[in-house]
Amino acid sequence: MKNLIIPLVVALLLSGCDKNIFYKEYKSFDDVSWNRHEILEFEVPVEKNTMNDFYMALRHHTNFPYSFIDVNITLYTPDGEIRSRDYHYRLKGTDLKWKGDGMGELWDIELPIRKRISFKKPGICKIRVENKMKKMETPGIIEVGIIAKKSEEK
Repeated sequence: MKNLIIPLVVALLLSGCDKNIFYKEYKSFDDVSWNRHEILEFEVPVEKNTMNDFYMALRHHTNFPYSFIDVNITLYTPDGEIRSRDYHYRLKGTDLKWKGDGMGELWDIELPIRKRISFKKPGICKIRVENKMKKMETPGIIEVGIIAKKSEEK
């Protein structure tokens, strides 16, 4: 665990550079394993009629035993709408190397949830992230988070 602290601190410092980010929160797993029954919940403050991009942030160990992660992500919007979807995120490229940014044994990747989404009412968008991997424990997961950014103008 001591080997993970320094890269974790450096990664946190480097990740704070995007001026469009208005929300970033991580949930940590002390035993570096995500149990299927541990559902993660986030509360993102959103504005009316503003375009936003939402990402799931994943921090995993080099020894993560899979090349993918399966999750269900549900958004509960301020006006009562519910948007739910299963995601199958590939964490390795065709060259079988980890995608994302690596530092030592630590890997960070931002996985898109929804881009250019706006809301009819301001308030809190609740986001629920559920582990959908087949086994009860998914070892090698250090943190899972949500990042919300203002969309780039197009």
